[in-house]
Amino acid sequence: MLIKALVLCCLVVLAQGYSFTSKEVKCHVCKATVIELEEAIAKEDANKKVDVSGFRLDAKGNSVSKRVRLIKSEMFLTELMEKICEKMDDYLKATYKSNGKFTLLKMIVNGQMNPESSLVDFVQDGDLNKSLGHFCNEVLEDNDEIFLKAFQAEELGKDLDIKICSEQAKYCDEAPVQDEYDFGEKEEL
Repeated sequence: MLIKALVLCCLVVLAQGYSFTSKEVKCHVCKATVIELEEAIAKEDANKKVDVSGFRLDAKGNSVSKRVRLIKSEMFLTELMEKICEKMDDYLKATYKSNGKFTLLKMIVNGQMNPESSLVDFVQDGDLNKSLGHFCNEVLEDNDEIFLKAFQAEELGKDLDIKICSEQAKYCDEAPVQDEYDFGEKEEL
């Protein structure tokens, strides 16, 4: 009886160590969504073009259309965003053993078990992590214009996850990494 009580107490203490907010989960889901979108876009032919039309007619009654790169077309990006949340099934909620910090861990990376899986404790989830897909859909629905605009930009740039998830959607509190300032050979006054 005493052993059962000790085990129960340990489980309660461990469970309390895994407290995290829905904002933290949304932050990590948003970042994972950006990464998954970047990876899916990278697999496409960057030079492939498609015709897009705005259902406008010129003075002679002909349809006006233009050619844009597939990976920048609203149609392609919208379809990709509709499917990308299925990728959240590949992620698990976890906390780092070293500091208890919450993370989402993708189980398979480059066809191999994620090497970071030994560094984390997986969080048991009653819904079997189905909430990650729900959060992904919510993040995209609430911020579809932000995602479209960011991915339609000519250059995606670095820290896209921070630009979208922190600066615009406000799910995360992180700021982009600042480039180091070069003081040169100037002397202090």
